[in-house]
Amino acid sequence: MKKLLTQSLILLGLFFITGHFSSCKKDDCDHDSIPQNEVCKTSNLPVVMVHGFLASGDTWANHAMRFRENGYESTQLYAFDWNTLSQSGNEALLDAFIDEVLAATGASQVDLIGHSAGGGLGYTYLNDSTRAAKVAHYVHVASSVQPGPAGTNGEIPTLNLWSEDDEIAAGGDITGATNVKLVGADHYQVATNAESFASIFSFLNEGKTACVTSIVAEEPVQLSGRVVTLGENTPLLAASVEIYEVSAATGFRVSTSPETILTTDSKGYWGPFAAKSNTNYEFRVVSADPADRVVHYYREGAIRSNKFVYLRTFPPAGSTIALLLNGVPENTNQSAVVVFSSSQAVVNGRDSLSSGGVDLSSAQYASPAKTAIAYFLYDDGDSQTSGSPVGFFGSFSFLNGVDIFFPASPETTIPVYFNGRTLNVKNWASEEGVIVTVFD
Repeated sequence: MKKLLTQSLILLGLFFITGHFSSCKKDDCDHDSIPQNEVCKTSNLPVVMVHGFLASGDTWANHAMRFRENGYESTQLYAFDWNTLSQSGNEALLDAFIDEVLAATGASQVDLIGHSAGGGLGYTYLNDSTRAAKVAHYVHVASSVQPGPAGTNGEIPTLNLWSEDDEIAAGGDITGATNVKLVGADHYQVATNAESFASIFSFLNEGKTACVTSIVAEEPVQLSGRVVTLGENTPLLAASVEIYEVSAATGFRVSTSPETILTTDSKGYWGPFAAKSNTNYEFRVVSADPADRVVHYYREGAIRSNKFVYLRTFPPAGSTIALLLNGVPENTNQSAVVVFSSSQAVVNGRDSLSSGGVDLSSAQYASPAKTAIAYFLYDDGDSQTSGSPVGFFGSFSFLNGVDIFFPASPETTIPVYFNGRTLNVKNWASEEGVIVTVFD
């Protein structure tokens, strides 16, 4: 079973990964004198962003917030979610999605961005003249080197972002494209950091420099997003999203009653929720199918509105990803914790991650080649913490499984420490749901 699962995921991963600025005037870049949403305002096209292998639309959350700060409207920013374990039909799905965006916005073209496996899909999609005519610019992010710019004859202006420190995609310059090599960026940072955004914004806006590349605080804060299954991105309709304010110091709920209970629509979308700025929340996700596992999401306090808050659930039995997750416990004895770093990998010697007294940023679990972004932390059955690998996770890039025993009784706080930040969560019994901590 382990050999079959490993071969399947590795082959799929390899298949999918097979893509000088001018300055604004000082007055244009002065935040003190220009209202929000007027900064660097442009006559921009809608942007369609395509995530990579095993990822979802929240890959683009940071860039979406930066686009908004630089003049884009929320209605111009779209994430295409696809099942990266499927090898057929994705170009047609992307085409239908782009048609929906064009119809909703009234635009004649979109700008398209593809990360990692999404870059492979982007090039394949654009290798058709009818589809290529719908795209004005293409951005190839942390993906494979191609023989030339995108399009049937290389006619689509293409920006190629890559990094020598990306251990997943062997990037390099693409002849005829605009090439930008980022320094020190891992596979995910090429799609999420400030330098990446600066390059993308300039490319999509005739060389204009973004006036701000940081995530800038705003009031009020509106949160919304999507509930999908891990890896496959199947939307959950009629799922319940209960949102509780929690104490940052303990992870415990401030009130027994939720701030709100939202229900996902037919495509898995939920929200908006009017959140307090820089306040921690627990998002309890309950599927309409009682056989599905409950998930408790804990996130760092948001300082800016974000419409790409994704809440992933465990896929149904029988799927490839479900086989990988079979060992995650579901009992009254222990908690099961997942740690997710959404915008960068955890790299030994550069980053620090720990929980349950175990160094999760060690060379064993955080080598640059691993590009670790998700850790599954649970006990192997002996009620003891060994810090050794559990499950099949260690066989794959991006994922780790580590033997840590978090007792579910008595009620207490489980702290997770990442690069000087702390997320505290309540030790829910794994029978009551899986705990997911998200560092943005």
